[in-house]
Amino acid sequence: MTNFRPIFENDWCGIETFLKDILSPVFGDYEQGYDVLTNEPEVREKAKNANITEIRHAATFDFFGSELKVFDITVGDNKKLENNKVGIQAIVRQYINQFEGALIIFHHQKVENQEWRFSYVEKRVNAKDSTSAKRYTYILGKHLPARTISDRFTYLEDHKDILTLKDLTDAFSVEVLTKQFYDELFNWYEWACENVTFPIGDTTKDKNGKYNVKQTKEKNELNLIRLITRLMFVWFIKQKDLIPLWVFDESELNKVLTEFKPESKKDGNYYNAVLQNLFFATLNKKIEERAFADDKSISKNKQFGVKNFYRDNKEKTFFKESNSQIIERFKTVPFLNGGLFECLDKLVDDKDNKKNIEVFTDGFSREPNWMAFIPNNLFWQKEDGEHEGVIHLLSRYNFTVEENSPSDVQVALDPELLGKVFENLLGTYNPETSETARKDSGSFYTPREIVSFMVDESIKDYLSKTVKNLTSENIQILFNDNVECYNSDKKAEIVNALKSMKILDPACGSGAFPMGALQRIVHLIQKCNGVTSDKNSLYSLKLDLIEKCLYGVDIQPIAVQICKLRFFISLICEQDKTDSISDNYGFNPLPNLETKFVAANSLIGMERKSQNDLFSDPDGKIEKKKLEIQEKRHEHFKAPTAEAKAKCREDDRKLRAELANLLEQNKMFAPKDAEQLAEWNPYDQNAVSPFFDAEWMFNTAEGFDIVIGNPPYIQLQKDSGKLANLYEAQNYKSFAKTGDIYCLFYEKGCNLLNSTGRLCFITSNKWMRAGYGEKLRDYFAKNVNPKLLVDFAGVKVFESATVDTNILLFEKGKNEGKTLSCTTTTLTKDGLSNLSDFVKQNSCISNFDTSNSWVILSPIEQSIKSKIEKIGTPLKDWDINIYRGVLTGFNDAFIISGEKRDEILANCKNEIERKKTAELIRPILRGRDIKRYSYEYADLYLIATFPAKHYDIEKYPAVKDYLLSFGMERLEQTGKEHTIKGEKIKARKKTNNKWFETQDSISYWDEFNKPKMLWSETMRVHKHSNERFPRFSFDYNGFITDKTCFFAVGEKLEWIVCFLNSYVGQYLCSKYVSILDNGGYLMQKIYIEKIPLPSVPDKMLDLCKSQIKKATKEKENEIDLKIYNIYGFNNEEIKYLKSII
Repeated sequence: MTNFRPIFENDWCGIETFLKDILSPVFGDYEQGYDVLTNEPEVREKAKNANITEIRHAATFDFFGSELKVFDITVGDNKKLENNKVGIQAIVRQYINQFEGALIIFHHQKVENQEWRFSYVEKRVNAKDSTSAKRYTYILGKHLPARTISDRFTYLEDHKDILTLKDLTDAFSVEVLTKQFYDELFNWYEWACENVTFPIGDTTKDKNGKYNVKQTKEKNELNLIRLITRLMFVWFIKQKDLIPLWVFDESELNKVLTEFKPESKKDGNYYNAVLQNLFFATLNKKIEERAFADDKSISKNKQFGVKNFYRDNKEKTFFKESNSQIIERFKTVPFLNGGLFECLDKLVDDKDNKKNIEVFTDGFSREPNWMAFIPNNLFWQKEDGEHEGVIHLLSRYNFTVEENSPSDVQVALDPELLGKVFENLLGTYNPETSETARKDSGSFYTPREIVSFMVDESIKDYLSKTVKNLTSENIQILFNDNVECYNSDKKAEIVNALKSMKILDPACGSGAFPMGALQRIVHLIQKCNGVTSDKNSLYSLKLDLIEKCLYGVDIQPIAVQICKLRFFISLICEQDKTDSISDNYGFNPLPNLETKFVAANSLIGMERKSQNDLFSDPDGKIEKKKLEIQEKRHEHFKAPTAEAKAKCREDDRKLRAELANLLEQNKMFAPKDAEQLAEWNPYDQNAVSPFFDAEWMFNTAEGFDIVIGNPPYIQLQKDSGKLANLYEAQNYKSFAKTGDIYCLFYEKGCNLLNSTGRLCFITSNKWMRAGYGEKLRDYFAKNVNPKLLVDFAGVKVFESATVDTNILLFEKGKNEGKTLSCTTTTLTKDGLSNLSDFVKQNSCISNFDTSNSWVILSPIEQSIKSKIEKIGTPLKDWDINIYRGVLTGFNDAFIISGEKRDEILANCKNEIERKKTAELIRPILRGRDIKRYSYEYADLYLIATFPAKHYDIEKYPAVKDYLLSFGMERLEQTGKEHTIKGEKIKARKKTNNKWFETQDSISYWDEFNKPKMLWSETMRVHKHSNERFPRFSFDYNGFITDKTCFFAVGEKLEWIVCFLNSYVGQYLCSKYVSILDNGGYLMQKIYIEKIPLPSVPDKMLDLCKSQIKKATKEKENEIDLKIYNIYGFNNEEIKYLKSII
């Protein structure tokens, strides 16, 4: 057994050692390589530009009959590997991606104490003539943990005789790493929730003279998510040497802290003394201004409650060292600024405005009773089989500040991990009910491949409309990642257009889409030579784009904080630490993003009294005030100190109040609404605005060029219709009480666009065919131009969601009826990285111009549809009537077993009562009992006291006594709630029916006695089963059906049953009925009656009656064949019809 770890956790060992001790134990013998690619003049010149001194083909392994080549690439010492990423990518793309598979080692000429990188390049075939390569990279070297790669190579060696290509890919998989990390972190989070407390309350006093502050677990979920956010940000920037090692070193901490007990459950001095002082008094304070809160020589320190000075325990010091020594220890940390490290404890005025009251959230205090309590063991406990301290957990993983791309992945935890981790953690906490409920949040983290695709398609559409004469071919070249430099006379126009773009995500979560947009815009500008590759230029470009182009809104404040954190890390990436303390170690303070990403309810707008723009301004006063606010927010964006930010915020508050007053005077808003506008405070990190107004909050009167995102999926009827009641008043055209919140986001997003803007969302695909989506489909058909629709039916895009999804891209404007459409039925989840190619090769043009179901049809499906429509008549126009089964309102009482029926009959007092009671109690079928051409009777009966039959319960005393055993309070149809013996009992819903009657009137009761077609309201798909979808049956025996069934009576039902059970019927059902979120179909009347059927051919009805009476496979095949002939389907079409489910 090879011990791989000593080589991976050390300086680069040299190619000979690496081949012999690392690769040979896994891949076997190899053929020595002798080629030096950089001996060729062309390669040498390009390598030189990329700071590469040598590219050597070191060896070739035989792997699955293909060549697995090994390359040894030496990089110049004058530039760090992480700073040379673009140049390395270009070389790999041009000279190495051509091979079927390659292993690459990147290292410096001088290898001592330098990191090195080990990559695997996997070549993927997208189509007959299209390929792409994906590079996975481990960062290795001294002081870098290599547990993951060591474990994975041990696995490869153990299974070398049965290795597959997937095993090699999995060895370099970051997804497995991320999931493993999240599972461990979530375990820590749940553990911590039970063992920490935070102070809540304020420094007012009660009647006994005690402060109104208490330690509680009430807000542990959100407080711990915030703590993890800050700690992981620190862990990320530690990779840039911005955090001194002593902060995470037990032996050093013993020198710093008094009585430091790392695994103590009772002491929390590590968090209070080290982490809180790092967060709030170091990263958030200029180096030269850092001081302790009790240092009265600092003039600004005399104000009560100032939260950016170091805190010590007022009663018993945390530190062994002096205050000046502690300040010196933190001196190597640059001032970073950014709202993430603003302490959320705040000061408010008392009612007399005479003194400050401190209100606690973070618990950053000198008073022991006002401090947050997080025991040391939560940070430092060693693995005990159940729990492990978070510092040890983090130390076992590699982190990188570089965001991965779909084609270039570091096998380390990158900032995108923050999104995955925190959207999952946030998803466990429902802010409205304070319950842990992942699904209730309706949010799912969007994979980077989907983000990349949606960002690209949106920007392509934007550029095609913004840059004159930019052809689709030019756009494809620009977005081709294999093209290193874009040479066109349109470069300058493209760069200007990209810098002028305004992009909004109205449900931004942790920032996947805004960050994806930033990365792509920077990359495109680089390709157009719109920025130099030095870090200062890239930093300035990113800063400019963040301020002028990118916006986000989310209803959860903590999500907004995480979104901002990712942008902070992105900016830190473009800066390197220097030795100059006077220059803040080479780091520019991070911007303040409070007016770029806001916490608000995107779906609630502020109603204007007139149709004019918010800042419609005949005398110019409003415009002047608007410009003052705009300038103040620009000043705040770059404000470098707490004092500067505080002044900007106070000025902003006054200007908002003045502007709101002007708006009220101009009668633009009612006084109450104008007051609400003025009260909106973008700088309160705990607050959520109850409304969203893009013009007021972002100063974008003209609207956005792109609205993009993944809005939440939450049924409006949840929680007793609370959301439905809230949003119905907003007068959305697409509103349906039975609908989903994402439908409203589509309409809101459209309203936020400028006159030529476009929207791109990924949502549930149910709106395409569900009844509640009819209004939304109508809205789209009449108000927008759908450009692209990708239906992921069957492909699970979200790891944690069962919902089927789609991507829709539309422009604001007239519907041209030419939507590029694609269904990804043949796409695997691994193929998402090649989604753009897949769409090009598998799409068709569709015309979605009505509120009818939007169904994407391939050319062969269009041919089938055309033939069906020529001769079909919808079922609603046939001589049949469709009914739903019986709704009792209380099945436990009204649906009984055969045994209970016999018991009731035995209790009848005489034969007359027994006979009448037997007629009242009827056999019943449920949806689950119905099969194809048959049913399985479960010996169940219905007490059929239909209101329409006006029964007198006194004539059925045995039935009456049985029903009353359930209690009158439960049976009555009043909707009331009763309390009986301490238990709450809810009556059936309020109707005019009597206590012993079924809930529905059932005026069609006599139809049950007729021959009838039966089917279940919901049908699951059973592949490779005799009970395949759909399942229609027939009943000659007068069964009643329950509410989970539909039935039909009328003419030629045998033909209808056989047709719907055929392969053609299967196809039509799959296209006309609604798809369920958790798989299967909703077979309600409103869908079934739209299915077109041909008239019955001669002698066909007799065949169908025979099949109904005794179904056989031979007769079923004969029926299928005759139906194919009716439509004239060819062999290719028949093969397709048989394959769709």
